[in-house]
Amino acid sequence: MMIIATLLSLLMLFMTVCVHYCGLRYIAGLARRWDTSKHIVPLTLMFGIAMLHLVEILMYAGIFYYLHTYTNLGDFTEKFKPISRDYIYFSGANYTTLGMSNFYPEGHFKIFAVTEALAGFMMLTWSATFFYSTAGQFLNNERKD
Repeated sequence: MMIIATLLSLLMLFMTVCVHYCGLRYIAGLARRWDTSKHIVPLTLMFGIAMLHLVEILMYAGIFYYLHTYTNLGDFTEKFKPISRDYIYFSGANYTTLGMSNFYPEGHFKIFAVTEALAGFMMLTWSATFFYSTAGQFLNNERKD
């Protein structure tokens, strides 16, 4: 079971990287076509990045739901209720590496939780770097004008 959980968690990490890369490429493609004299551009960029992170959080929530419902790879402590709100809450807290929750993973779900926290940290850092470099171009263009 440990090998299956490890392989699945690595697959989840790979999926997250692929989704994030495609999302940032799409946002970057849009940003190249925007009028850089508009002050709304950095805000729109940030909103797009936030939506990308929400999609990834929902992906993990869906995976936890599926694994919790259809496998015996793990569980959550007793305060967890198997409803979408709790899956999304756990996934969001875990992805953002806050780790603050009323319930915690048990069994092999601990491996998935660590992988999600790692992926979230990497994707948040990647997004911050992307935003800084892309928004910086807009600010530099604004200073030249």
